[in-house]
Amino acid sequence: MCWMALLAAGCSEAPPPKRPATAPPAAAAPLQGDTSPAMIDTSSAALDTTLGKCAVALLAPSQPQEEVIEALRAAYGLEGSLIDRLGAFDTITREDVYAHYRQGFSDQLARELTDYSWQPEEKRVRATDRALTVPDSVGVLELKSDRALVAWIPPTNFRRQWGAPRCFIDRLVREEGRWIIQGREP
Repeated sequence: MCWMALLAAGCSEAPPPKRPATAPPAAAAPLQGDTSPAMIDTSSAALDTTLGKCAVALLAPSQPQEEVIEALRAAYGLEGSLIDRLGAFDTITREDVYAHYRQGFSDQLARELTDYSWQPEEKRVRATDRALTVPDSVGVLELKSDRALVAWIPPTNFRRQWGAPRCFIDRLVREEGRWIIQGREP
């Protein structure tokens, strides 16, 4: 079962095989001199509409939005920091893994991430493809004092590896003074 369906960030199985690159049809390739300068639109265009709500990720965030964006990035970096931590510590418990993920995710998501990361037979974190990625392009759709909707664009390599969509929208809530990821919008 693909773990990505819930958090849309990874699978317990190996990623699908990569499709071979295909060249675009010859008709799609532009021809030299095909476009005259008069045909080029130089008007200021609206945001990239192919990104939908994730177009907000291309805008510069306001100061209040920065805190939420950094919290989202920190949460998605927890898997990487867990793996780095294991280089320094030989032993770790399932409870330690859960507590680690709980720093940036709701109770339910932290449990699911722990289930994904933990190998019960060997009582350690399993070596697998990373299920989380730290997004570069992040924007805030809605920001209230206790909740936020944040849109982000996953890196291309991650999208290809997991078959992920181009845009994710996460719900964040304030919990004990910090922002945590509560879930994903459909």
